[in-house]
Parts: sequence; C-alpha cells; structure tokens
Amino acid sequence: MQQEDLDAREKFLYTLEWLLEVTKRHSGPLQFGLAYIHYKDPKIFGERYGAKAAAQKLDDVSHNLRNTFRKTDLVARDGSDFWILVPYTPVTEKLVDKVNDMIQLASKGDLEIMAHDVFIFSLTQDAIKQCKDCSTEGSSAVAFLAHIKAHHLDRALHALHNNL
Repeated sequence: MQQEDLDAREKFLYTLEWLLEVTKRHSGPLQFGLAYIHYKDPKIFGERYGAKAAAQKLDDVSHNLRNTFRKTDLVARDGSDFWILVPYTPVTEKLVDKVNDMIQLASKGDLEIMAHDVFIFSLTQDAIKQCKDCSTEGSSAVAFLAHIKAHHLDRALHALHNNL
C-alpha cells in the first residue's frame, strides 16, 4: 500500500473515531453516511493480474476515489476493502445516488474490473449501539468497521450491486 493510502486511512479512522463519539452524545441524527465497497472475491485480483499488478490496480482505484469525492468526503482503503465517509444534506441530497454517481466517476474502468457491491450505512446512535466492541475508546473506529463488515448484509440502508 502506498504512503498516500496509509495517510488517508489514518485520517479516516481518526475522523470516524471522532464522529462515533459525537454521535453517541448527540440526540439528533448527524448527517454522515458510510459507504463500504466490498469485492465479492478479492483473490481473483491476484489470480487475474498477479500480485504486483493487482496491488497497483487497488492503488489506482483508491487514488481515483479520493480525487473524485469532495475534500469533505474521506476515502480509506484496507486491503481490497474501500470505506468512504460522506457528509450529506438529507433535504437536497440522496446519499445513495450521490455515492453511486461518485463511484461511477471514480471508476474510470479500474473499479469495474471485478464484481463488487457497495453498501451504504447511516452513522446513528442505534447503529453504534449494535456494535458491542465499539465502547473501547481509541479503537472504536476499527471495531465499528469490523462490525459493519461482518454484518453488512443485514445492516445496510441500501446496496448497489455490480455483477460482472
């Protein structure tokens, strides 16, 4: 993984940690969404392209996503998983449409190389409470992402599927 990806992941986790803590104390919903791009079989990357070329393709996708989304949208890569924090205004923006449009712009052919699903979540007090391991300060962001990844099928607000 390139240094750019490592820095982006650190910034993403720090911001997510902060958002989780603020959300726990805030009575109304904060308008932040979390998108999770899940490749159906990430091993196919290595088998199809070889390890080095697959790693470069993932770096390219990460770079394209960061360049397409706004500065206020944070993109992080963890292996072949991509996470995107998206602030939005519910009155004027539909989070699903916004994320889908930006992923289509960012893909430029790279993201479409494999079948993937995009799962969209809302950062709410209820969503955080469902994560039993998220109460530990300093590691709640990592625990929350692991929880979301393990339960993405039944916790997502919406899913976008690309079946190649």
